[in-house]
Amino acid sequence: METLIINVPEKKSILVRLLLKELGVTIQNQTKAKQLAEELKHSTKPGPKPSMDEIVAEIRESRAGR
Repeated sequence: METLIINVPEKKSILVRLLLKELGVTIQNQTKAKQLAEELKHSTKPGPKPSMDEIVAEIRESRAGR
Protein backbone atom coordinates (compact mmCIF):
# COMPACT_ATOMS: atom_id res chain seq x y z
CA MET A 1 0.00 0.00 0.00
CA GLU A 2 1.21 3.49 -0.79
CA THR A 3 1.10 6.42 1.65
CA LEU A 4 0.27 9.87 0.36
CA ILE A 5 0.11 13.04 2.42
CA ILE A 6 -2.26 15.72 1.14
CA ASN A 7 -2.53 19.17 2.69
CA VAL A 8 -6.12 20.36 2.30
CA PRO A 9 -7.50 23.79 3.28
CA GLU A 10 -9.73 23.65 6.38
CA LYS A 11 -12.80 24.79 4.46
CA LYS A 12 -12.49 21.91 1.96
CA SER A 13 -11.38 19.20 4.40
CA ILE A 14 -14.78 17.56 4.91
CA LEU A 15 -15.60 17.49 1.21
CA VAL A 16 -12.21 16.02 0.27
CA ARG A 17 -12.49 13.36 2.99
CA LEU A 18 -15.94 12.34 1.76
CA LEU A 19 -14.76 12.08 -1.84
CA LEU A 20 -11.70 10.05 -0.90
CA LYS A 21 -13.75 7.68 1.27
CA GLU A 22 -16.13 7.15 -1.67
CA LEU A 23 -13.12 6.08 -3.72
CA GLY A 24 -12.08 3.57 -1.04
CA VAL A 25 -9.18 5.53 0.39
CA THR A 26 -8.26 4.90 4.02
CA ILE A 27 -7.68 8.18 5.82
CA GLN A 28 -5.24 8.18 8.70
CA ASN A 29 -4.87 11.26 10.90
CA GLN A 30 -1.28 12.15 11.57
CA THR A 31 -0.29 14.00 14.72
CA LYS A 32 2.01 17.00 14.49
CA ALA A 33 4.73 15.15 16.41
CA LYS A 34 4.60 12.18 14.04
CA GLN A 35 4.66 14.50 11.04
CA LEU A 36 7.76 16.29 12.38
CA ALA A 37 9.45 12.96 13.06
CA GLU A 38 8.83 11.88 9.47
CA GLU A 39 10.22 15.16 8.13
CA LEU A 40 13.36 14.73 10.25
CA LYS A 41 13.73 11.15 9.12
CA HIS A 42 13.65 12.19 5.47
CA SER A 43 16.04 15.10 5.99
CA THR A 44 18.90 13.10 7.55
CA LYS A 45 21.69 12.07 5.23
CA PRO A 46 22.73 8.42 4.96
CA GLY A 47 26.32 7.47 5.59
CA PRO A 48 28.77 6.86 8.40
CA LYS A 49 28.00 8.54 11.69
CA PRO A 50 30.80 10.45 13.43
CA SER A 51 32.09 9.15 16.74
CA MET A 52 31.80 11.21 19.91
CA ASP A 53 35.55 11.94 19.76
CA GLU A 54 35.17 13.33 16.23
CA ILE A 55 32.25 15.50 17.30
CA VAL A 56 34.17 16.88 20.30
CA ALA A 57 37.24 17.57 18.12
CA GLU A 58 35.09 19.46 15.60
CA ILE A 59 33.50 21.55 18.36
CA ARG A 60 36.91 22.40 19.82
CA GLU A 61 38.21 23.43 16.39
CA SER A 62 35.16 25.59 15.86
CA ARG A 63 35.50 27.29 19.26
CA ALA A 64 39.24 27.84 18.78
CA GLY A 65 38.58 29.62 15.49
CA ARG A 66 36.40 32.29 17.09
